[in-house]
Amino acid sequence: MAATYQLPVGLPPLPPELAALAGVGVAAEPNPNEIVRQAFRIGQMHLLAPFDVSSELTEMPAVYPLPRMPANLLGLVNLHGRILPLFDLATLFETEHMPREKRMLLVIGHGNNAAGIVIDGLPRRMAFLPESQIVPPALPAAAAGALRASYSAGRDAWYEFDYAQLLDQLVS
Repeated sequence: MAATYQLPVGLPPLPPELAALAGVGVAAEPNPNEIVRQAFRIGQMHLLAPFDVSSELTEMPAVYPLPRMPANLLGLVNLHGRILPLFDLATLFETEHMPREKRMLLVIGHGNNAAGIVIDGLPRRMAFLPESQIVPPALPAAAAGALRASYSAGRDAWYEFDYAQLLDQLVS
């Protein structure tokens, strides 16, 4: 039977004065009441999605338009051999994409229930406390029915939708 040896892996911890400069500290206890979401933008609209709702983020692939489809449905894309519908929600939210932000494709849903949406820039992680939930300002009628929650962060309102319901409304 061969003996196993433990090899030290990694570096020793930073001295406290260097850790303070690097911003390394003892991790704070997670707040069980925090609502953690993936945050992204479409133009001036700030959107949220639970992490388990989105399945992939990629650069914009080639889009194959379909005739006689609603303006929000840009067409179809091929991701890893799967054909997905690609939606642009900017017109629904009455905004325009940010010209300086790179447009990305965020896949919402999984498997046969997946669809892509065009977002501006990269998503990020945001956490909200329950008391940051707000009554949403007026939204376009097609979007208002799919709204799950809205939160305030600084001067911005962030909106979480039932994306399956929202996208179904766009093609119905």
